[in-house]
Amino acid sequence: MLEKIREGSQGIIAKSILGLVILTFALAGVGSYLNTPADTHVAEVNGEKISREDFEQAFQNGRARMQQQFGEMYAALAADSNYMNNFRSEVLESLIDQALQKQLAVSLGLRVSDEQIRDAIRNMTEFQVDGQFNNDRYIALLRQAGYQPEQFRELIREQLSRNQLMIGLVGSEFATAKEMQALMKLQQQQRDISYIRFKAADYADSVSITDQMLQDYYTMNLSQFETEQKVAVEYIEISASALASDEQATAEEIEAYYQANKSRYVREERRQVAHIMLESEEDSADVQQQAQAILAEVEGGADFAELAKAKSADTFSAENGGVLDWLAPGDMDENFEQAAFALKQVGDVSGVVKSAYGYHIIKLVALEPEQIQPLAEVSADIAERIKQDRASAAYYELQQRLAEVSFEVPDSLEDAAEATGQKVISTPLFSRNEATEPLSAPAVMNKLFDATFIQDGLNSELIELGKEQAIVVRVTEHEPARTQSLDEVKAQVEAAVRAEQSALLAKQQAEKVLADATDTGLAQQAEQLNAKLEQSPDTPRFGGTLDAEIRAKAFAMPRPQDKPAVEMVTLANGDAALVTVLAVKDADVTVAPAAAQLERLAEQQAELAFKAVIAALKAKADISRNLRAAQAEEAL
Repeated sequence: MLEKIREGSQGIIAKSILGLVILTFALAGVGSYLNTPADTHVAEVNGEKISREDFEQAFQNGRARMQQQFGEMYAALAADSNYMNNFRSEVLESLIDQALQKQLAVSLGLRVSDEQIRDAIRNMTEFQVDGQFNNDRYIALLRQAGYQPEQFRELIREQLSRNQLMIGLVGSEFATAKEMQALMKLQQQQRDISYIRFKAADYADSVSITDQMLQDYYTMNLSQFETEQKVAVEYIEISASALASDEQATAEEIEAYYQANKSRYVREERRQVAHIMLESEEDSADVQQQAQAILAEVEGGADFAELAKAKSADTFSAENGGVLDWLAPGDMDENFEQAAFALKQVGDVSGVVKSAYGYHIIKLVALEPEQIQPLAEVSADIAERIKQDRASAAYYELQQRLAEVSFEVPDSLEDAAEATGQKVISTPLFSRNEATEPLSAPAVMNKLFDATFIQDGLNSELIELGKEQAIVVRVTEHEPARTQSLDEVKAQVEAAVRAEQSALLAKQQAEKVLADATDTGLAQQAEQLNAKLEQSPDTPRFGGTLDAEIRAKAFAMPRPQDKPAVEMVTLANGDAALVTVLAVKDADVTVAPAAAQLERLAEQQAELAFKAVIAALKAKADISRNLRAAQAEEAL
């Protein structure tokens, strides 16, 4: 709902509650309370229902923010049904979290007064005109969003009570210097590590594979052997940029364009002024008298820049002797601008001028009169404009012709190509993941893999790809998705089974050695097995070349005692390893942490604490989810 208010007001609201927790009114998740069917809900939290309308409102708000954040990439994300369904699930969980927070706030007796609600609404920039709350605008925007004032006040009351809860949970968190130093010691700690690696590949020849093993693996992993749906396509693409490359502009045309559009090549007069300002939003005889006294000093020969540094309330310009940036008409307060543009010669000084900000004394320090760019400077730009204008006109004519003929002769693109002078481009079979431009555009992909469109085998409508770029497509061949038979993928299945069994043998060997290494030590076992005992001295907790799984295991193990511990870890590639820690080298951290470091640590701790509270509330809550309602098919 608040997204609608934002659209209507063209304002921006982003009020920080803490540096960690930024709560906006964008994802309120509270939609219209009117005309809501009682039995339509996407979740129920401790008896409180979350309606489908509330969910859709929150989903649309979130989607609008995604579109703003990702720009052109959003279309590709929106075309992915799995991604959007996951996003819907995230929105649902967010609404459940909000319901739990609201219920906790009520149970703790947190309340928000009517005065606080009134102040919050009056401070929302969406409802302000010239920085002041405007009741007519407030009522108009609420009407536009479909809300009554009472409903909106209750929405704000609910949000502010949740804010109180979050401030209590997160705002009281802090971090001490000792905590920061302890964390830094852990982060900078190094360890001397020894390990024996049991490579799965070394056991591959020992694996015996039966037909039943292949069948079992194939049956358990059918999804791995599904082929993607594929299509072969014919298309005609047109664009103004391609047409522009064939256009040329003559010198006569450039001259005629220049004369007809001379105003485009006029640079307005610019002025640079310095000023001394005495701040006073209201009329003040005392401040005006002070300004007159400063003006008298200037007229008496005092240095304007030194007076600006010493007496101007505009401290930013005062550091530069009162000099402002270059001015153009419309840049400044009307009274200030009139006085500045009335100065004729560099060095002229105005009288005392009253603006909305105070009293000014203005000095003209630089003047650039109006200038007309000569034809020689702009001829290249004009030539390009003429080419683009011609290309645009040709494009729209071509676009209309392509749309007409491809519709009139719907089962072929040859007639459309002949009518427009374009080529029909053909492709081999490809899947969604293999598509290249321009076919990879989301709108084109949605059309090409639409079941009805494939079945009809007709030309598409004209599809806009971008500014002055369009395409017409048709599917010439279709290969549906299917599950490959075991015979087709037997080599792949056999390789997977062999790798799986090899990894199992490597793990079994590591487990066997582990039992003895616990008593005799890893070095002795390596000697008995004639295996390589690999060393990794001074291993950092983060980074380095050591396998991530071995490093993680080593830093999770206890400090070595009289008999260092030995533990086993399985690597991502199927290898197994026995790991021991020979030494722990703590970093000497004595430097007092900076305030910014402590603040970041406190924010991290606060975030973890808040997540823990939500997780605890969820664990104890009675929650039911209507996934069918929440995962509705996305309208494209």
